[in-house]
Amino acid sequence: MRTLISFLAGAATAAIAILLHQSLPPVGVIASLALTYAAIWGIGRHYQSRLLKWISAFGWIVVILRGSTFGVGQELLVQGDGVGSTLLMLGTLTALFAVAARN
Repeated sequence: MRTLISFLAGAATAAIAILLHQSLPPVGVIASLALTYAAIWGIGRHYQSRLLKWISAFGWIVVILRGSTFGVGQELLVQGDGVGSTLLMLGTLTALFAVAARN
């Protein structure tokens, strides 16, 4: 159950980050990165497990990658502009830093 909760927390955080990153371009990306770090770090802090932090980060990356590929109607949720590229690159690094952080 802890595994599923960790995965869903990472996925939900990514969904919020996708919706938030385009609003007020520098502030939305910063808020998305802060939320990503806090959520993944919080999972590790709550469960005292680095493995669950990895699972949460994996859930985050799965949803972000799905949002950055074309859908059925050829729509993109994370566009290839500067804001979207920043979310992809810095978001992945932020998720990995959150996993590496001590509980």
